Order: sequence, then C-alpha cells, then structure tokens
Amino acid sequence: MATPRATTPRAITPRAKMPSVTTPRAQTFGGQTPAPAGKQKLVTIENLPSDSEHSESSPALSESSLSSLESEPGADDKIPKPSGEVGRPGCGGYNLEEQLGWGEDGFKCLKKFVNKAIKNHLDTTKCRSQQNRKALITVCDLATAKFPDLDSFANRWPIFDLIQMCLKYLSSRAQQKRKMSAESSSDAVKSEKRRARSPKLKSPGPSKK
Repeated sequence: MATPRATTPRAITPRAKMPSVTTPRAQTFGGQTPAPAGKQKLVTIENLPSDSEHSESSPALSESSLSSLESEPGADDKIPKPSGEVGRPGCGGYNLEEQLGWGEDGFKCLKKFVNKAIKNHLDTTKCRSQQNRKALITVCDLATAKFPDLDSFANRWPIFDLIQMCLKYLSSRAQQKRKMSAESSSDAVKSEKRRARSPKLKSPGPSKK
C-alpha cells in the first residue's frame, strides 16, 4: 500500500492595503462645472456702474420741511409750543403775546426786532414756507442772540411764529399791490385804445370876413 505524500501548506502572503486616494472635486460656481483643463472658456464681466451713473439712478434727497427746520435735540425739557395756530385764539389757536409771557413792552420789543430782521434777510413778497432755509435760520439766530431767553422755548417756536405772522401780512400787502398795479395798467391800456378808436375832430379854420 502506497504511503500518501504529505502536502506542505502554501504560505499565504497578506497583500499590503493601498491607501485610498480621494481625487478633489472641482469647485463649481452657480451650479456650473468649470471647463476641463486644456480648454479655455470665455467669461464676460459686466462693467460696474460708475459713481455718476449711480447718483443719477438714485432718488434725490427731499428738501427739509418746516417741521424738521423747527426741530432740535434737547427740546423736551423746554417750554413746548401750544397746540393750534398762532394768532387765532378764537378758532382753537393761541395768542403769542400771552403765551410768551414777557408783557406788552417785551413782546413789542421782540416783534420790532424780528420784523426788521425779516425785511433785511427774507423775501417779504413770499410766505414763510417759500423762504430760503439758511435765511430763516439767520433771522432765528439773530433774535436768539439779542434775546437769549428765547432759547428756553422748544425749537425757539416764538420766533418762527413771529416770522409766519409778519410774512403773512407783508406778502398779502405785496400781492394786493401787484393786483392794483395790474388793474391800473389794464385800465390805462383800455383808455388808450378808446382814444385811438374815437374820430379826431377837425379844428375850425380861420373865419372869413
């Protein structure tokens, strides 16, 4: 009986594990994959608007209203402006002389000074809302320098009230004068036309003897 041959087991050599290499993905912009290397892609760059174009398309700043002109910081601890319209105490408004509390002489002195400043710095043919902002502030500052107690009133409202009343009166008078002047001119033109249309009378000749 033949003796079986002993088989030597084969040694199994473990295979070295290769580290996995992750290939980085190309970063996309706006959901678009960039073109592969070797191919050039044309990119159009839009010109940014210049400063002048931006200023033209931007809305213009609105002019400051009279309410903003009369507002100033720190006015909460000062004498507030009464409700209603100045000069109309019987219609829900108030009397400025009484609200000011300076007496008759003090009010007259302030009114005289403000009226003079108005004639020197403002257009007396226009109402307060149509005046130049810097000119209004000039009148207000002059009055405050002359009467420092005005600074105790919130936003120095007595000065603006005086400006409003004075310009209302002066602009109304200027408007009436313009109207009267226009009517007078119109009457003169009509009279001249009537004289031109009327027949010329012949002067009598020398009497014959």
